[in-house]
Amino acid sequence: MRERVRTLESLAGEIRSRPCSWPARLVAVDGPSGAGKSTLSRFLAAACGGVPIVRVDDFLYWRDIEGWWPRLESEALRPLLTGSAARFRIRDWANDPLGQGLGRWTEIAPADVVIVDGVTASRRAIAGDLVMALWVEAPAEDRLRRGIARDGEQRRPLWIEWMALEDEFFGRDGAPGRADCIVSGKPRRACDQATEVVVLDSR
Repeated sequence: MRERVRTLESLAGEIRSRPCSWPARLVAVDGPSGAGKSTLSRFLAAACGGVPIVRVDDFLYWRDIEGWWPRLESEALRPLLTGSAARFRIRDWANDPLGQGLGRWTEIAPADVVIVDGVTASRRAIAGDLVMALWVEAPAEDRLRRGIARDGEQRRPLWIEWMALEDEFFGRDGAPGRADCIVSGKPRRACDQATEVVVLDSR
């Protein structure tokens, strides 16, 4: 695929110009772990005017790529889509890093655009209600290296197990094929991450 640089300002403009039947425009930044989703989400939210971000990491837990999704959808995505505030407890990664423990409560105010940042954010269960789905990808070896650098060498077996779960899930869910835009998480072309993305184009 060839690479081309696109400004986040133009992406934000397209998000706001697309037809939407909900009070909020829900934008998913999806892709496998370690690809660079959170970096893109942060700068895209700023380009959209400082809109809120729902972090999938506040819900998910190791060794299960399905069980936490209903809570994310019911407590965060559906309320925000309908113009209501979302209130939920976030995952307690500090005191229960491997399990399902919950920590403090948080609230996200309603907004006209909401970014959903994280693995499986554009899964089939929510795909029909998204105004845009972005897919961020990077080579598996780079993603594993980034994950180990963040979580420590002792998490390597968990990362390898999780990456296999991702491959299996995305293979049957088809999220990459539904994406409106494929973004490189390890581009060959230089860009300013705060204002630009490198898009992969097969044409």
